[in-house]
Amino acid sequence: IDGYVGNFNVKIKQKALYVDPAKCNLCDDCTEVCPVLVPNEQEEGLGWRKAIYIPFPQAIPATYTLDVENCLGLEPIACGKCREKCTAEAINYDAKETIIEEEIGAVIVATGFDLYPVENIPEYGYGKYPDVITSLQFERILSATGPTGGEIYRPSDGKVPKEIVFVQCSGSRDPEHHLSYCSKICCMYTLKHAKLYKHKIHNGQPYIFYIDIRAGGKRYEEFVQQAVSEEGIVYIRGKVAKIYKNGDKMIVMGMDTLSGKKIEVEADLVVLAMGIVPSEGSHDLVKTMKINTDDKGFLSEAHPKLRPVESLQAGFYLAGTSQGPRDIPDSVSQASGAASKALILLSSDKIYHSPIIAWVDEDLCSGCTICVGTCPYGARELNQVSKVVEVNEILCEGCGACISACPSGAAQQKNLTDNQIDNMIKIIASGK
Repeated sequence: IDGYVGNFNVKIKQKALYVDPAKCNLCDDCTEVCPVLVPNEQEEGLGWRKAIYIPFPQAIPATYTLDVENCLGLEPIACGKCREKCTAEAINYDAKETIIEEEIGAVIVATGFDLYPVENIPEYGYGKYPDVITSLQFERILSATGPTGGEIYRPSDGKVPKEIVFVQCSGSRDPEHHLSYCSKICCMYTLKHAKLYKHKIHNGQPYIFYIDIRAGGKRYEEFVQQAVSEEGIVYIRGKVAKIYKNGDKMIVMGMDTLSGKKIEVEADLVVLAMGIVPSEGSHDLVKTMKINTDDKGFLSEAHPKLRPVESLQAGFYLAGTSQGPRDIPDSVSQASGAASKALILLSSDKIYHSPIIAWVDEDLCSGCTICVGTCPYGARELNQVSKVVEVNEILCEGCGACISACPSGAAQQKNLTDNQIDNMIKIIASGK
């Protein structure tokens, strides 16, 4: 991404389309003959897919994708069965990636989130015991389009779990070892999972280990009370210390902080409500866009109350969990706000900017370019002819970093010069 607000030049890399969306008729003949089986990312590794597949049911365009990393080989062609079987002639092994260049006025950043790596909590036994799964895996099990068709079975032996333990704050609210912050969505989606479990397995018993129940949304508290009083869901206040296997049961060890006693709960299945972290791809993206991040890696807004969907970099707007943990209603509201801000910007012929921006006194500027490297917004550039630094007024946000760095005093702020500040100090000091 190059340029500035209203005049961004964007280069987009489109990966090679080995399957032509215009020709593909979704007949599924290609997957039937593909000999490769790999874990399905959409099913969180609980199901399998072929090397040629549809990534997820709502994919746009609705066409098959060729996974070149798991395909037996294209250079040279080691299999070729999918192309031979395709009667629509939609498969082209010679396709190449392309670069698309666009001129745009604004960017909405909605990079989403990743789950906190469950491998960082080895005491919970994930990966060692197949009946310890993440909340996202349980979500796929509950889904009618998931690997089990919506039926609840435990992965180890396919039995119906009669007792299930949900562990909230897995990785969250643990500043000494893991994440220091609350992931915000875990309390409510864990309760949703427990209710859906009870609706499908009426004689089952769900237990929820929790630190605090944070139900701050509209009718959230009623949702919690109804689950406890009518569904028979048991809440246990305390942190889980260890999960291990005993026979065909999982043993969840923890401390009940209300009674002050150690507690062990037998379960057929354990579900970990993992914390939220910034998406992996966002780290490289923010460097390209020069957007600030907070100490957790989430994108920083210009002002938490007055400019919650804007970044400090003009023309970039934030939406969803790119900015921090939030649930679906909050994400939708923020996305609407970000889209509205972008439309307001693009619907006007003029861009309105704060008048307190930097300028350069050409008589004092020596062209040392110290301020160029200091500016976090890339708003300063050395004129190669006059050897004087110039300010791009659209990019400048008036932070004042260049002014404090300038050794000659050539860098000043409009409506906030050194002389004006001196006069303000004198008036305040005089007591008038």
